[in-house]
Amino acid sequence: MRRALVALVLVLCIFTPMVENSSANTQNEILELNSTTRHIIHRGETIEASITVRNLADQVNEISFQQTLPDNISISNLPDFYQLAEGQVRQFKFSFTCDNYAPYQTVNAVITTTSSLDSQLIIESEFTLVISKQSNLQFGVIGDSQFVVDPGIRTNLAVNMTNYGLFDDNVSFSIQTNSNWVWGWTMNNTVNQTSYEYFTTNQLCYIYLWVEVPEVVNSQPLFESGPRFSLVATSSLDELTTTWNFDLLMSEFRNISISEQETTLSLSPDSSARTPVTISNVGNVENLVSIDLQIIDNQGNPVAGVPISDRIEYDGWIIAIFGGDEDEFIQPTDFRTFEIGFQSPNDNGGEIEVRVIITPTGAANRAKYVDLQTVILWQREVNADLISDDCSQLLPSSACDASFRIYNDGNYRDNYLIQIIENPSFVSLSLDTTSLEISKNSFVDINSLTITANDEASAFATGNVTIAISLLDSIQEPVLISFDVVIAPEISWSVQNLVEETDAIGRFNIAMTLRNDGNAMDGIIVQLQCSHFTEMSFIPPNGAIYEEGIEFPRSFEINDVTLDSNFTVRAWAEIPDDQISNGTMYLNISIRSIFTPDEPIQFSTSVEYFGTKWQTDKAETNQKTLGDYVEITTDIVKSWFWIILSILASGLIINKAVRDRNSRLENQTMIDVINSANMSEKQDDWLAKFASKKVEPAIIESPEMASERFERSFKNRAGQVKPITAPVDEKLRDAAALVLDTHDKTIVRNEADELLTTIDAEGINQPVSDNKKLPNAQYNPNMTTRNDPRNLLNEGEQTATEFTKSVPLPDEDDLDF
Repeated sequence: MRRALVALVLVLCIFTPMVENSSANTQNEILELNSTTRHIIHRGETIEASITVRNLADQVNEISFQQTLPDNISISNLPDFYQLAEGQVRQFKFSFTCDNYAPYQTVNAVITTTSSLDSQLIIESEFTLVISKQSNLQFGVIGDSQFVVDPGIRTNLAVNMTNYGLFDDNVSFSIQTNSNWVWGWTMNNTVNQTSYEYFTTNQLCYIYLWVEVPEVVNSQPLFESGPRFSLVATSSLDELTTTWNFDLLMSEFRNISISEQETTLSLSPDSSARTPVTISNVGNVENLVSIDLQIIDNQGNPVAGVPISDRIEYDGWIIAIFGGDEDEFIQPTDFRTFEIGFQSPNDNGGEIEVRVIITPTGAANRAKYVDLQTVILWQREVNADLISDDCSQLLPSSACDASFRIYNDGNYRDNYLIQIIENPSFVSLSLDTTSLEISKNSFVDINSLTITANDEASAFATGNVTIAISLLDSIQEPVLISFDVVIAPEISWSVQNLVEETDAIGRFNIAMTLRNDGNAMDGIIVQLQCSHFTEMSFIPPNGAIYEEGIEFPRSFEINDVTLDSNFTVRAWAEIPDDQISNGTMYLNISIRSIFTPDEPIQFSTSVEYFGTKWQTDKAETNQKTLGDYVEITTDIVKSWFWIILSILASGLIINKAVRDRNSRLENQTMIDVINSANMSEKQDDWLAKFASKKVEPAIIESPEMASERFERSFKNRAGQVKPITAPVDEKLRDAAALVLDTHDKTIVRNEADELLTTIDAEGINQPVSDNKKLPNAQYNPNMTTRNDPRNLLNEGEQTATEFTKSVPLPDEDDLDF
């Protein structure tokens, strides 16, 4: 029997909310009606019900209501009829009342709705009224509750409930929450997630439940935050619910996490770098962290003798923390990145391992650490550049220097080897430096490489010199420096013989024998020049190249003159015999090699000649005629005309300026004489009025008095010294101020209460009958009241007989404050 009763209650608890919240909807072309269907009512109780009507017609619709009620039920506040406008929606709220002697049963009340637009339309709304026994269930807790829970621990709760009703009650309990925390019951009668307990009248029972508190993950839940649970008790008598809300607040949980990162760092010798470490506050409260460093070996064991610190110097290494900010709080879910700096020793090899320990404040057992490894990486690299070489035009038996620069592009000092791996046979090389040491990021210039050409080196001989620079004890490929060596042609011509003669026809003839003393087969360009305008010419040798169609060539070119061979140049020039005076004629021969055309070889010879008067007996006269003198005079005047004209114009301008200046000086002298006669008295210096007057300060002697006498006199006048009172306690002063403020507010509140009580009892006071100072003002409906005592607004014209006086100015005494 008891099991059947429990099953019946369970079914009622599941379906009852659905029934009570349901509504009946009816719609046609004229009206749309919606009403509630099921209500629970107690004896002597009035409950509210509603019907919502919507006019679907396109005109005014008058509706009427008729009710059919069961015994012991009455209705109120429902109108008999109502007019609805087009499209209007109206909710009608009314009340059902149950008398005190109604039997406990379920009855139906029917309300019929009709429309004036359709007399055949009848809509019935049926209301199911459950007349039930009244329950009175109360939890032993007043208001909501809060509990502080620890993460990862099951929390057990118990709360008592008492049945203060007049009837026994089978109560169902359920939990409502928005969280995903797992919960359950610690009770006997439990079906799924609902628990049941039978209460007799005035019986007290405990309800037991538990909640699994999850771990704090990524700072959630935060400190003093958590979900709300609602324990809902539903009566089986009248389905009335009683709710107790309780919050589970998470306790303080401190923890951190270290983000994944690169743990290996490579450093150059004697260099520094930093490794970032990112941590996150995964606790639920803001917190501080402490960061420490610890030296460990390859197996992760701490190195003995090296203390834990935030800065460690060990075996030439320096390790320190940068940007730790240990005195700044980290908010939950926030990240912070700091850096571990490493300074490596000046060695080309080595490594160190460091453990970074991060400890959250207040949770030393949740310290996290990360191991960092730093390795010295020796990078060996060589590079070289050719700075200069002047061996592209090397003469036999001469030397040239080549310089090159070797760079150490590695990260540590290194040793380098210099080797000559290729050189031509017609030169010899000399290198003083074959090995050297270069610091990192430095270079060394090698200037000791000398290339000397052999004496028998032929012109235009070409070869390549190659130098290899390599690292000592390294398999790395060497760096090669190459440059060309070229033997330049040596241009050397010498005069072996020179013959000069004057023939019978008046020509000056020369024959010059040249020798090629250079080191290459050469070609020359020969040019002839004379100091006088006369006929002259070369006699080109066989194989010479000169301009065609020229009777008297003055230049020619000849090629392929072999070494140590002679070459003869012949030329002639006519001696000038038409000159007036005696003179000397110069004949210049320039020879240019085809290899060095900008460096000519000059040869010069000369011959003297006689003027015409020494050549004949005819005497010439030096007398000049009158025409010659006229011509000379005309030339002189033409050449000096503009100069003489400019001198005359300048003289006139200067004369005019001097006369004007003298006139101005005479006028100024006369004005000065007149002004000096009129000024009889001397003008004072007006600036002297504004000069500051120096006033000697007068020293006033003050009376003197002995210090003891002054002290006695002061004490006699001031009286006895009063003791200094102790300052009043601030808490006492604040308490007194609070009492006075409360007292003043109480007095004002009491006076206001008395005034309101008097007005309520006697009404508002009327003015005193003997009042003459404040007469009652008549109500004037106009917006503006015009006062015209002088009748200025009348239609009749009136001339003002008095003039308005100006506003008097204030006296000087009125301005004294």
